[in-house]
Amino acid sequence: MYEMLSQDHAKQAQILRKVCEDAVSFLEQRPSRTVAPFYQEQTLRHLPQQGMGAEAARKLFSEDYLPWIPASSGGRYFGYVIGGVTPAALAGDWYTSLYDQNAFGHPGTVDRQIEAETLQLIRDLLDLPKDFFGVFVSGATTSAMTAMVCARQWAAGQTGHSASEEGLYGLERPDVASGLTHGANYKALSMAGIGRKVHALPLLPGREAVDPAALEAYLADRDPKKPLIYIANMGTASSGDHDDLNAIAELKKKYNFWLHVDGAFGGMMACSPKYAGLFKGLAEADSITMDTHKWLNVPYDGAVILCRHPDLQYQSFTNALSASGAVPNQASHYHMTPEGSRRLRALPVWFTLLAYGKEGYADLCERNVALCEYYGQKVEASPYFRLLNQVRGNVVCFTLNLPEDRIAQSDIQEILDKLQAEGVTYSNMGSFYGKPALRVCLTNWMTEPADVDAAFASMENCSKAVFDRIRP
Repeated sequence: MYEMLSQDHAKQAQILRKVCEDAVSFLEQRPSRTVAPFYQEQTLRHLPQQGMGAEAARKLFSEDYLPWIPASSGGRYFGYVIGGVTPAALAGDWYTSLYDQNAFGHPGTVDRQIEAETLQLIRDLLDLPKDFFGVFVSGATTSAMTAMVCARQWAAGQTGHSASEEGLYGLERPDVASGLTHGANYKALSMAGIGRKVHALPLLPGREAVDPAALEAYLADRDPKKPLIYIANMGTASSGDHDDLNAIAELKKKYNFWLHVDGAFGGMMACSPKYAGLFKGLAEADSITMDTHKWLNVPYDGAVILCRHPDLQYQSFTNALSASGAVPNQASHYHMTPEGSRRLRALPVWFTLLAYGKEGYADLCERNVALCEYYGQKVEASPYFRLLNQVRGNVVCFTLNLPEDRIAQSDIQEILDKLQAEGVTYSNMGSFYGKPALRVCLTNWMTEPADVDAAFASMENCSKAVFDRIRP
């Protein structure tokens, strides 16, 4: 054995204790850290001929990189859709790395049981029927691609073909429609071979939710023999808006189409008794995607794809030479996912859901939405900002309180750069009806009203000079 590797093997427990000390130190310092420090790229190192050992590598990392690690898992990081990490989820993730299982999901293995049980917990969380099969994948794009491949298989089957057996060449392309769909779905459609063309349906006035009347008119006017994939939203990226899933579910009973629900982060609202009634239609979907590393507050990376057509999923992803029938009993999970080698992503989800239960996650969801409403009230009371969309989830979308033709993307970016440099919080740019906008997204279990107060004060402070410069 190589000498340095042999030495590290002998003192592995010592190495892990030191890493644990570093972890505790990071968690303790997280509330006071600069939330998203700028990092100036350095000259890249070359591989040493002789290794330095784990302890020297840890020391080098601590000195050269650790000070610039963003506190994105902390309570004042309001950018993108990035969740925190619950204590139980972190413990589960450490066990996942420690045991280092390839989650093939073979019958007779514990990883299969853990994944199946965790999927049952997800169904319970969202009040979904048992006929939703699921697997864990790496994130929104992979889960969306998995869903679109299943939808592709369904669409081909509507005309007596099999996309997985015949390929797509020569098959008529299914229609794809949505009110407003996230870029990950365009990428997923491209990877699935369907193509990025999505028929954009009218939205409700001033919202990012589809107009149900426009959707019904579109469904009534189209050729019912041509397959249709409809992508519905539970949480748009810029304003957190939701389609009326209950109305769409009723339309699905009348018209034949594949209903995919993009619940990458907004799907969590279905777990709350306060909001669940708005999303009863979720149970009528053909496929649902939801990230675990977002509002579930599980470490990166993870997502779940739920599909009520496991036969189509098996036909699309099995390693077998040919597959045209039903999924075999006890099929290994890697026959149901694009990934052969898989981290046991279910384990941290299992830990956190059992640790905090449905009540705990409903509380997390409701607190985050209430804090977004609180942030929105601050926006409305400020002379510098105006709200662009009513807060309906865990995103606040707003802009400077100036004529929109005077607000350039560079102005919004200047505010965000100042905000990042100040270090109290972090937010990122959104787009509302094609115009640049400020947005904050709250998904962290630790965020409290004091965090919102500090973050908004920083946002206002960083916006004043820009506001004064461009106002008439």
